[in-house]
Amino acid sequence: MKKNHHQDHVLCEKCKNAKSSLIKFCTQQQVENVNYAKTCSTYKRGDVLFHEGGLPLGIFCLNSGSIKIVKSASGGKEQIVRIATSGDIVGYRSLLMRQRYSASAIATEDCKVCLIPREEFMKLTTENPKFYEALIERLCKELEESQNKMADIAYKPVRGRLAEALLLLSQSNENGLINLTREDLASFIGTVKETTIRLLSEFKEEGLIEVDRRTIRLIDVVGLEKVSNIYD
Repeated sequence: MKKNHHQDHVLCEKCKNAKSSLIKFCTQQQVENVNYAKTCSTYKRGDVLFHEGGLPLGIFCLNSGSIKIVKSASGGKEQIVRIATSGDIVGYRSLLMRQRYSASAIATEDCKVCLIPREEFMKLTTENPKFYEALIERLCKELEESQNKMADIAYKPVRGRLAEALLLLSQSNENGLINLTREDLASFIGTVKETTIRLLSEFKEEGLIEVDRRTIRLIDVVGLEKVSNIYD
């Protein structure tokens, strides 16, 4: 796990994601315990938070930035199964299932991440029913999103999948900008880089998006929604 040595501790109650995070279900004492136990680190783009097959250390809470959750595919390729953004938690399923990580987590841009140790996290799940319920709800939501994505890859054309991915990624990013490499975007929607580049050019010509080097900004959300809903 590679990270820089500069640690800028973020208190849970001062976190910009506090109102949407699971920490809002904790008591004052539990919040203090988490603040004391956790470590906060800054990861650079390309840094690995954890490796597929590794033993879970705890849960990772994203204060800022984005992380790709990657599974190894055949021929040494990687498949991005999820993009986690500010406010999301990563690595908790392996902890709950008491198994090794089923995927790797890699920073797609500079991010600040808090690691809550395994023991502290498990204590919250057993001592705080509201926290546990909210966690299970989040797990179910992720599972539903994963099933929808699988259905889209099976039935929706690549053009529609790209439009849907752009809408999703824009909504989950605080400034609305999408800052993924074309390889990562292609892997996320289940296609090749060349197709992604061609379709992005088409979207740009149609006035749906603006592209500035790697950064994508949505211009016509309604237009993209129409594209994302075409199944033939």
